[in-house]
Amino acid sequence: MARSIYYYTDSRELGGAEISLLMLLEGLDRGRWTPTLLLDDDPGADLLAERAAGLDTAVRRVAPMPLGLSGARRAAGLARLLRRERPAVFHAHMSWPLAGKWPLAAAVVSRVPSVGTVQLIPEFELERSSYRQLRALARGVGRYAAVSRDIAAELVERFHWPPDKIDVVYNAVRLERFQAPAPAGLREELAGGRPLVLTCARLDEQKGHDVLLRAATGLPGVAFAFAGDGPLRAELEALAGGLDLGDRVRFLGRRDDVPALLGACDVFALPSLYEGSSLAVLEAMAARRAVVSSAIGGTAELIEDGRSGLLVPPGDSEALRSALGQALGDAGLREALAGAARERVERDFTPEAMVGANERIYGELLGDGRA
Repeated sequence: MARSIYYYTDSRELGGAEISLLMLLEGLDRGRWTPTLLLDDDPGADLLAERAAGLDTAVRRVAPMPLGLSGARRAAGLARLLRRERPAVFHAHMSWPLAGKWPLAAAVVSRVPSVGTVQLIPEFELERSSYRQLRALARGVGRYAAVSRDIAAELVERFHWPPDKIDVVYNAVRLERFQAPAPAGLREELAGGRPLVLTCARLDEQKGHDVLLRAATGLPGVAFAFAGDGPLRAELEALAGGLDLGDRVRFLGRRDDVPALLGACDVFALPSLYEGSSLAVLEAMAARRAVVSSAIGGTAELIEDGRSGLLVPPGDSEALRSALGQALGDAGLREALAGAARERVERDFTPEAMVGANERIYGELLGDGRA
């Protein structure tokens, strides 16, 4: 008989972490597991709820559990739900280490075996009380999944979580989405006959778009397309104007045709200041595109510098300009990087590998032994 897994995320958007969660829901062996997705009762989560329901996953809404006493009080309601329903496993997907604090605490006090996936560790100051709470919680949570070795190491070194409870489970990408060539006319529409550098990322300080705009000033014959939206859009558009980049930079907003955009570009760039395990980079690698990215955390685990992509120091616009110029100026290099990138994804970052790793964790928590 299939056993029940309750998944939880407090996300109100559909980004890389959420796509990874949907991929996990889709790939689960339904002969063994029956998933239910718990989402905050907030209109911002409606799109994620719709996508999950389309994957034959039950969706239930729960009261938001923010940090602080109000979140703790609401977690009591989730604990009552878990005691009543008795799922076999509770799996929280966390955009940062504090995101699932109260939901995981509800699972621990309800004696439901629990897993927490940590997607990202942004820069933040951890208060002493929160530090103590997280350490106590880590003793009760059954297992953590970090999406990179870098995150796993920080969870141990900075938060002092038990290393024997932390597995590395990389995000994955669906290869079949990135096979077709770009639609006719798309490249001309975006680049007007110039070489094209594409970035797909939320317009947020984390992603380093300003570094890329400054690098663009030294690449006068190159067009740049930014797919994504976010709080810095107006500021970045103003910066592009101030740098006199003119029509060489296009802000495309949120796009649902990322595979087509990747098919149209020459180089994919992601100058992030920090990452967990970037789905955008994995998608560019799957699309057989040369990638130029920051040498940070999880990204440096996806790309072997000089073989499957080019890595530069974060925040260094001159190094980024040089690497982009190198890739754009050498078709043979681009092809070699792109081919090695695709091979790496095919070997190491498939949905089957990601789903299988999670299912092994569930089995171990439930005493099924290692696969």
